[in-house]
Amino acid sequence: MDNEMMTFFVDEIKEIRKSMIVSISTLIETKLEDGSKFEEFGQMVDRIYGTAATLGLTEISEYTKAVKDVSYMASVSENESGKKKVVRSLIKYIELSDLICASIFDKKELAKINHQLKLEKSRAQNLNQREFYSIDKKSCAIE
Repeated sequence: MDNEMMTFFVDEIKEIRKSMIVSISTLIETKLEDGSKFEEFGQMVDRIYGTAATLGLTEISEYTKAVKDVSYMASVSENESGKKKVVRSLIKYIELSDLICASIFDKKELAKINHQLKLEKSRAQNLNQREFYSIDKKSCAIE
């Protein structure tokens, strides 16, 4: 895989990470009232998802797609318990994004975190099914 593209990907993750932290902080400060921050987070994850898919990083793209979906679903939900679980999931994403950046240039290290990414993908998908089963929104609305 092209090292220059991987460097771009890592830089993109790091740049977006800062805005993601602001979105999570706002969600916590507003006691989950500002649902647009869930959608905002989903849009940022969608950028990472697209790049990961383009680069053929299957586990990363599948995980980020699951995080994107649960973020969008939380943005239109009234389920406070589900939203709290999503915030924990988004914080976990931030932690894993640091691991992704640290291991992306080492195939052995990347293989080690792929199992964790699959596990977290399953958790996000289960969260979608249990907490947001009646919501169809999986991407942002274009106005």
